[in-house]
Amino acid sequence: MYSKEELVGKKSIYHLNTPTRTARDLFLYPTAIGRFKYLPGYSLKRNRYDSFLIIFIESGTMEILLDGKYKVAGEGSVVLINCYKPHAYRTLEGCTALWIHFDGKMARNYYKVVVKEKGHIIAMGEGSSFPSNLNKILASFDNPSLGKKEASTSILINNLLLELCLSDPNPEPSSKDAIKKATTYIQENFDREISLSELASIAGFSPYYFSRKFKRETGLTPHQFLLSTRIDAAKYNLSNTNMTIKEIANSCGFEDESAFCYCFRKRVGCAPGKFKSK
Repeated sequence: MYSKEELVGKKSIYHLNTPTRTARDLFLYPTAIGRFKYLPGYSLKRNRYDSFLIIFIESGTMEILLDGKYKVAGEGSVVLINCYKPHAYRTLEGCTALWIHFDGKMARNYYKVVVKEKGHIIAMGEGSSFPSNLNKILASFDNPSLGKKEASTSILINNLLLELCLSDPNPEPSSKDAIKKATTYIQENFDREISLSELASIAGFSPYYFSRKFKRETGLTPHQFLLSTRIDAAKYNLSNTNMTIKEIANSCGFEDESAFCYCFRKRVGCAPGKFKSK
């Protein structure tokens, strides 16, 4: 079936499943599964949806409400949510994700172990079989000829949860460390164009979340920090080299001499030529 939710791509598919009594008594089983393209601004908040939820982020970022704060899950990450309790998630920039609601007599125990040992957001390493196993479950619903065998599906869900249990611990880096990576990157690459999404990716945050954290840590927006770094480099070159104004503008990442002079005068209070002659 195609989703009709708001801010979900038109070709996003999902399937519902009603387990047999045997499955409820013996197996882990899916109650719903799908692949959605979530559009920027999508959000979901609900009190209860009786199941546990696994979301695998194929691209983009998603924010999950945990302990009253939204935390970011990036590409290649798995999110595990107890939907028996109030829960919420959203994406500010959009993402594509595979997801499965599942349950079963051992589901809660698996959930408790994974969350206690690994947390709600787990980054999967390269070579992980996680997306492959999740795709196999989805394929069994997409293609009726493959058959929706409850025992084999239970094995695949079990494998998903076991891989989460055995995954390497990956504590979320502190905001200060993440912002330090971004500022270092700016200081090493200020001579070229640097986008907000590029910096956010380096820090491991969504652009929106990154901008807020960056301003909180540095007192400047990412763009202001970039311009400040460029002006500092220009001041050094003006004082210590024989480079021309045009050469300095180009070496410091400004698109032309005019843009450089305007920015320099606005921030320093005098023209580059006057600063050089001091």
